[in-house]
Amino acid sequence: MNRLYGIVGLGRFGSSVAMRLAELDRKVICVDKDENTVKNISEFIENVYQADCLDEKALKEVGIADADVVVVSIGEDIETSIMSVAIMHGLGIEDIYAKAINPLHGRILAKVGAKRVVFPEKEMGINLANNLANIDIIQTLSKGKSYVLARIKAPRFFFDKSILELDVRNKYGLNIIGIERNNDFNINPMPNEIISKDDTLMVVGKREDIERIAK
Repeated sequence: MNRLYGIVGLGRFGSSVAMRLAELDRKVICVDKDENTVKNISEFIENVYQADCLDEKALKEVGIADADVVVVSIGEDIETSIMSVAIMHGLGIEDIYAKAINPLHGRILAKVGAKRVVFPEKEMGINLANNLANIDIIQTLSKGKSYVLARIKAPRFFFDKSILELDVRNKYGLNIIGIERNNDFNINPMPNEIISKDDTLMVVGKREDIERIAK
């Protein structure tokens, strides 16, 4: 079943989320109070509406209440951001992702119904740092965010050794579930597979263990 994604607020963050979802051929419905913003993004996304994000009746009329997931991306107006999340929660939407500008704002958003609070600048910084360190966190696998699926460049001390010889599960707490090499991907490599200099490893483990081994 195709999920419907609602985007409330089309600033830089909201617009980038909406555009990427559209590129991925997901069903998207967007709302913003600014006429020019709506006009600009309507060239790329079909269901874009000018409406007050605090007008519950208008939100229902344009169909945002039917969304399975809603991203509330209000700019610097903290009060409007909080009230918008509360309205979405009141409409029965459970999957609400909300942009926050500081920790206190984030805690309040969580209290009024946000499933996840996003700090765009902080997360962009973390992602950049991960990329610089050759760590690509693909997916968080546990609610506590301790176990993740990630891509890492093979560390130097792995070179020319087999997975069995490295004993990565016992020594480093990781499972190597794939190896990228020369544009090929080896799923579930055998224990006797030798790690090469330019390999990229797909690993599952605790975030801190992956960060430690990727140094």
